Amino acid sequence: MPRDENKNLEIRDARKEQILSAAAKVFARRGMVAAKISDIAKEAQLSHGLVYHYFESKEQIFVTLVKKASDKSIEVVNEANQYNGTPIQKLTWMTETILRSIATGEGIYLYLIMIQASTSDAVPAEVRDVLMGDNANSPVFATIPIIIEGQNEGEIVKEDPVKLAVTYYAFIQGLAINKIQWKECPLPEAKLIMNVFQTKQEVTK
Repeated sequence: MPRDENKNLEIRDARKEQILSAAAKVFARRGMVAAKISDIAKEAQLSHGLVYHYFESKEQIFVTLVKKASDKSIEVVNEANQYNGTPIQKLTWMTETILRSIATGEGIYLYLIMIQASTSDAVPAEVRDVLMGDNANSPVFATIPIIIEGQNEGEIVKEDPVKLAVTYYAFIQGLAINKIQWKECPLPEAKLIMNVFQTKQEVTK
């Protein structure tokens, strides 16, 4: 591929990321319904027309962000599965990674986008397809095998694995909401969250 074409692709990708990053902040503050392309353009410090050059509509931007958020969540779970440790150590590593992304602001807006996508009736149908489609693409369902493995090894409490996974992500989403509303909000250590899921025997070790 010619160098100029490579450079053009780099610029194109960087510009799209700039728009997506700005849009995540706008959607988090205003919601998908109230947000406008002009708001996103202003946040990205780009012209209204340039945003439309890369995306057809705010709905397309929102769908792209939901897919990105889902992919990043699954990526963290997959990395946790590859982590060399016991199930509870895998969950602890995953929790530390997620809390770090919330603390630095890197992942906070994507978590809020996922909450909006899950709770708003106004989201595009394509978003619901992403969230309700293949369970393999759901962070909740991707985490369940780690939980079951931990239960089999006596590390994690014997409760419904689905309910435990849902509870886990409720903690994460709640912390993301608190952090964006209150920037100085102190985040708990991963161990504090793990105490909810560990057996008494593991907690007292």
